[in-house]
Amino acid sequence: MGKGQNEGGFSEDQMQMYRECFKLMDINKDGTIDKNDLRGAFDNVGVLMTEGELDELLGEIGGPCTYDNMVKMFQEKMAGEGNDSDDLIVQAFKAYDLEGKIDSKM
Repeated sequence: MGKGQNEGGFSEDQMQMYRECFKLMDINKDGTIDKNDLRGAFDNVGVLMTEGELDELLGEIGGPCTYDNMVKMFQEKMAGEGNDSDDLIVQAFKAYDLEGKIDSKM
């Protein structure tokens, strides 16, 4: 575990960024990203998702999409083969602005 990283391998800065992005995506502010929240996030970048695609994405979490479950999924994905680089994941989160909009040019 590197300096400043928690037991999951993320730095405090990364955890803070994940918290902020989760709050932006949790449109109804109930502590869980549901299908409507996820649909809204994709709508913000002009991507229309089918019900099946949304279900598939949410199914990757392995339970309700709470902040803790989302971070656990990131930890599992980053520990596996063929994972996205840390830089790519950070860039994806930084695409969100403070109003919950996504910069599709990033």
